[in-house]
Amino acid sequence: MFTFGYEHRGAKTAGLLADGALSSPFHAAMVVGDTKKFTDNITIFTNGDTLLREKMAAEIKHSGLVFDDRPIAQIDRTVTGGGLEIEMEDGSISAVDFLVHQPSTKIGSPLIAQLGLELDGRGDIKNTPPFFQTSVDGVFVAGDCGTPFKIIPMALFMGAQAGAGIARSIAADNLTKELAKSTAS
Repeated sequence: MFTFGYEHRGAKTAGLLADGALSSPFHAAMVVGDTKKFTDNITIFTNGDTLLREKMAAEIKHSGLVFDDRPIAQIDRTVTGGGLEIEMEDGSISAVDFLVHQPSTKIGSPLIAQLGLELDGRGDIKNTPPFFQTSVDGVFVAGDCGTPFKIIPMALFMGAQAGAGIARSIAADNLTKELAKSTAS
């Protein structure tokens, strides 16, 4: 909601699906703040998780929030308008103009384990800016697998920075070889 969503300005209601990355109360609180730019009425759907609702209620201090703990059966577009209908397992329907969701991502390549790369708490490859060096010397990361910000501009930025880091790493390796050769002579 930070980099897009302006098409939802003036919405009457929004929903936030407390699942995936948004099951973190801290992260959900930030996204609720972003969503408040578009509407004052937000329902946080915890899909039957009352403990999560309690954690979220303690963390998220914005006004205009309602929590819905009922398990969700399905989500459909409304027949009229551009909103969504969230059907609960009890058969009731909750309507929202838009729904915010940030699914968790998981790196599917065996390369991460083969290289021995460390992952952070979100499952992204640990790295150090500005060149996005990983925990393995000479291995750099760029894009969705190395950041919580899964957006194209971030991937482009990381690619450019990692490329510069790779060039510097190669230059340092060449200098080390050159120095070793000159001291051996």
